[in-house]
Amino acid sequence: MKKIRFGVIGCGSIANEYHLPALRRVEGAQLVWACDLIEERAQKAKDDFGFEKYTLDYHDILNDSSIDAVCIFTKIEMHATLCIEAAAAGKHIFSQKPFAYNIEEGRKIIRAVDEAGVKLTPSFMHSYMDGSIAARRIVEEGKIGEIRHIRMRNATKNPFDSAPGYGGCMMDIGCHGMDLIHTVAGASIEEVFALHLSPRDEKRREEFGERANLNGVENTAILNYRLASGATVFHEVFWTQVAQTNRFEMEIYGAKGVIYLYNPHRSDIVYYGWNLDGHPRKDIHWQAAPVDPQFFGYIHHKTFVDDLLNGTNNSKTARDAFVPLQVVEAARRSFESGRIERVLGI
Repeated sequence: MKKIRFGVIGCGSIANEYHLPALRRVEGAQLVWACDLIEERAQKAKDDFGFEKYTLDYHDILNDSSIDAVCIFTKIEMHATLCIEAAAAGKHIFSQKPFAYNIEEGRKIIRAVDEAGVKLTPSFMHSYMDGSIAARRIVEEGKIGEIRHIRMRNATKNPFDSAPGYGGCMMDIGCHGMDLIHTVAGASIEEVFALHLSPRDEKRREEFGERANLNGVENTAILNYRLASGATVFHEVFWTQVAQTNRFEMEIYGAKGVIYLYNPHRSDIVYYGWNLDGHPRKDIHWQAAPVDPQFFGYIHHKTFVDDLLNGTNNSKTARDAFVPLQVVEAARRSFESGRIERVLGI
């Protein structure tokens, strides 16, 4: 069987804890190069996950004609450079999110990928999780009817002062929710009203300034969206909160029912209820949705490998990666204007 030969750039915590344990379990993947600026990390990744060799110079991967795909698991500062160089070298790309610091960087990456004719998929892991797949299936089967409203919550308990190094809470963790909303609802975000930026965020903004037009410092964001379908969304994003989410929490309200996804008060990953005619005063039928449990991250990475092996297009794309940049840009305009702002096109 043909295998996709991978080079991995960046062997830090996200690679070791999420990507590599899953990728090495995909039958069609062959781990060839591990690369990191710190030799001990590169060598440890090689030893732990079965890479053939390691390097401190990512050009060794790009110059290896036998490599089919590159995984970019560095911090955001290098994403654009690595994506563009990998595309120019004819390598398919699996990139940690967000794939760019700002709109202009994102456009350059899309142009490079299009011109090279390679695939790029961003690491929006939440859309590939077992519960998300089950929730999307319930929506597609029409069990809760037309989606009217979604409540999305992304919250971590990161150190307060670390947010600027990741581009602010919207860029780093909010992007997962933005992508998942599109995945589950099947409709894009068209309008944004950014309701809240905390006073501490405003003070830090004065201290840090804006290093790039999307590189924010915000620790808290309360966002309202209108989707192309007409549905509304309330999106809470918290960088530092003791009551963090288990990845995320999502409530999907339809004309005939509701889905609770990763509700902290239930052990079921997906719990939903509906009635046949959507009448609000009739009894609702509740049940836990069947979920196909897989090794964490397996479906995410297998989908990408299968696309490369079979010429399919089931993974997220470079344009999907661009969408959160557009939404964040609209949110920042809304912070400034105090008005609803439209999400602009590429």
